Amino acid sequence: MQNFSFQNIEILNKFQRYLYGHDDLFINLTSLFEKKKLPNKIIFNGSDGVGKATFIYHLINFILSNKEDHSYNAKAKEIDENNKSYLDLINNINFNFKHLKVDDYKKIISIEETREIISFFNKSSINNKPKIFFLEGAENLNKNSSNSILKILEELPENNYFFISYLENKFLLDTIKSRCFNCRLFIKTNENSFIKEKLMTQFKTNRTNIRNLTPGINLKLNILFDELNIHEKDFSTKILSMQNFYLEEKYNKIIDLMHIYIENYFVSNLGKNNFFKNFRIRNKINNIIYNINSINNEIRSSFYEINLLLGIK
Repeated sequence: MQNFSFQNIEILNKFQRYLYGHDDLFINLTSLFEKKKLPNKIIFNGSDGVGKATFIYHLINFILSNKEDHSYNAKAKEIDENNKSYLDLINNINFNFKHLKVDDYKKIISIEETREIISFFNKSSINNKPKIFFLEGAENLNKNSSNSILKILEELPENNYFFISYLENKFLLDTIKSRCFNCRLFIKTNENSFIKEKLMTQFKTNRTNIRNLTPGINLKLNILFDELNIHEKDFSTKILSMQNFYLEEKYNKIIDLMHIYIENYFVSNLGKNNFFKNFRIRNKINNIIYNINSINNEIRSSFYEINLLLGIK
């Protein structure tokens, strides 16, 4: 496993050779594939950080490594690092696989990208293996892009797969959902701490288990804290370091993680006696963070206001 800085952590999922949790669903889907009954259009939804993308990459390797040397180890839920399909995928030369991520900053699938997806499926496979397309972050699609995906799904050739991930409780066209087999991923309560420990050990982070967070978000925060060299447990130190990093790098994922970390702080640490006061403070902070990149908002003054609300000097 290569070293990941915080800013390239988004590509971690396709390198992650171990799958933790989701045993029943993985067994069911791989069993369907072996019986040649796996639906070729599947939607995976769940909370941020439950492992949707990692799960999909493991299912992809199970399919593509079939009958190859060093094929997928289903018992251990582990991708063999010497498997050809895996090596081709992480080096972006696997002709049976294509990936597109849509996020807050890219909500449009261009006409050219749509044509590329159609061309990808229409070309004959050079090795008789299925072609697999993975659309990540479908909750961010705009209306026109959603309709383009819908058309592709309706005309998907046989022996090809189209996997979609989207965040739980976010919007996705009902017409897209109705044309796909829908799977919900979640972390069982008794597995949450175990998976966090496994991930933190694997990536050698500072091993802070932040309550109420999913394993993936907990890992991202720990990698960020390591990169910023924050080892104190002090909440205000971490908030100030995160905002300074954002001011230097202008990397928008920092804002998302600040929001999650502050929200978790309110949930975990503030007493019930101050519920209404804390609720108002939390809402004010949420509004500031959500608008922090708006045209009329001065970033430093926004952070200053957040610090005042949190009592950080």
